Amino acid sequence: MLANNKRLLLTTLALSLVLAGSLAGCGNQQRSSSIKSQSYADDGYLGQTNANPHIPGRHMALNYKNDGAMMSDSIMNVRGVRSSAVTFNGADAYVRIKLDSNLNAQDASRVEKEAASVLRFNFPRYTIHVTSSR
Repeated sequence: MLANNKRLLLTTLALSLVLAGSLAGCGNQQRSSSIKSQSYADDGYLGQTNANPHIPGRHMALNYKNDGAMMSDSIMNVRGVRSSAVTFNGADAYVRIKLDSNLNAQDASRVEKEAASVLRFNFPRYTIHVTSSR
């Protein structure tokens, strides 16, 4: 009989502790701090597009004029390029290269490929099409 009373007392004590603990954790909802939880925007940049709206995304350009000027500048260091002109059609960039007059056909092909490689590396959001003339 004494063992049953001890068991009942211990069970009652354990249940009351569990109940008191659960009430202590949930009872202070109205007096919580004014700090609210926030989450990042679902933009792939952990919300940074809201802080810096000039981060370019896929198939969009900040400004075709600026992108065209940067493309022309980036291929001016390719040996054999005299000048260039860039035209856009959505995500396609058509680049016309004016070559040095002393290049032969093999060198002209190499210059086109090298310029296309530089542009594709620096401007991955565009599909690059390169043509050349003398």
